[in-house]
Amino acid sequence: MLTQRQLIRCLCLEHTDLSTEDITILENMAGQLQVIATLTNTDVFIDTLSNNRVDSIVLAWAHSSGSPPLYRKSVVGEMAYATQEPAVSQALLTGENFYNIRGVSQEGIPIAQTVVPLPNTSGQIIGVLIMEKDISEEIRQEEQVKFLTQTADRLSQTLMSLTTTGCGWEEWVGNGIFVLNNQGKITYANKRATAIVEILYEGNIEKENLMAMLSFTSLQTMIEKLNKPRNFQFGYASYLFQAHSLVTGGVLSGCVVSVQDVTELRQKERQLDMQSIIIEEINHRVKNTLQNVISLLRLQMRRSRWKSVKSEFTSCINRVLSISKVYEVFTYQSRDLVNLYELADYILENMVQSSVLPEQNVKTIVEGQDIFIHASQAVPVALVLNELIANCLKHGIKDAPSGEIHITLQQSGESINLKVMDSGKEGEMLNYSSEGKDRKLGLYIVKLLICEQLGGDFELESYGKSVIANLSIPLCGVVSEYKNSKV
Repeated sequence: MLTQRQLIRCLCLEHTDLSTEDITILENMAGQLQVIATLTNTDVFIDTLSNNRVDSIVLAWAHSSGSPPLYRKSVVGEMAYATQEPAVSQALLTGENFYNIRGVSQEGIPIAQTVVPLPNTSGQIIGVLIMEKDISEEIRQEEQVKFLTQTADRLSQTLMSLTTTGCGWEEWVGNGIFVLNNQGKITYANKRATAIVEILYEGNIEKENLMAMLSFTSLQTMIEKLNKPRNFQFGYASYLFQAHSLVTGGVLSGCVVSVQDVTELRQKERQLDMQSIIIEEINHRVKNTLQNVISLLRLQMRRSRWKSVKSEFTSCINRVLSISKVYEVFTYQSRDLVNLYELADYILENMVQSSVLPEQNVKTIVEGQDIFIHASQAVPVALVLNELIANCLKHGIKDAPSGEIHITLQQSGESINLKVMDSGKEGEMLNYSSEGKDRKLGLYIVKLLICEQLGGDFELESYGKSVIANLSIPLCGVVSEYKNSKV
């Protein structure tokens, strides 16, 4: 187990051009992180610029013991991409300080980030000190204040309009509006509100009691229950009601109630819900069917005495498991997109656990940002990952006491670049290119899926003892549209 100083030195030597003196400065600074984190009650990091001169790498991390950390697992050694951490990138390149830059962490937590450059003895920037804190409660309070301010302004303008003109209000508001007295009786209703209520009830609208219509026992109860928009169903019709209290001289004198016809919206929601239920049920049944197939294959595998036959069964089982994981994702998510990072991590962990011998120590790494691929691409990509990881286990680190399998994901424009690499051994490229039946089939499946089905590119290259599988896959148009909608 490496100490913090040893880990920082290893990361710097591997990913940066820093001198020995500069690395020592960062090591000494890292020794003070825990004190800084405790004093500021924040998560504190040290990042430095990587060899590509664009992205940075996390060298050290500490968090306050008085509050939960912002990240579930250590981020030391991970890349901080310039597109996701612009303040860090700018501080490293320009030497500027950045205070309370708001953003969202990898865990989806709203944070405020402060970035301060770390110079060496010559004044050159060799790293940055980053402090991050959770601002979820701060944002919640700001939103509440904003809502209350907007509500007060809206009521003020509404009452002024009623007092001065008594008409024209519906064009400004857009919803049906009622004004009730302290008994719940309607004292004013705009044209839209009148039309809605006349559909539901007969008689003079200004003599009706809206509080009784909505089955509330008191005006105070009605205001409390309608503090936020609430749906009411009248036969096939759906309406959203919301109430705002009117106070005169510190006493509740009535309320303003807005109403919006959402019948068409609710009908479309029910149709979408029904379609989603049907799709989820189909995906659930597919997943269960695949699990049954896996059980049958395992049962048949146990009946065989031949090691080679069991190996073939294991390969088939892993392929079906990879497909099953995709359909498992489909059953609990609403959109037809799959997180490639999570899919790769699951397949890698599952295959290593099921294939590695007890005495072997195999390290697994999945690196890169969250990339979403369309459902139509998920199954072939899962199969490709399965075959490449299987090659790593069979040939790259077979019989070795230890090894490493590394998957890197990166999005470049409208395509995905994916690399799979193992720690390897001498002559590994020859193993990959040999005409062994199992090797030939695995690589044939990869080429077939990547090049023909997905319209991408695939190649193998030798890097020292390692073999790197390079893949490039174009994104489906629907994924690009989804990403643009998030910007």
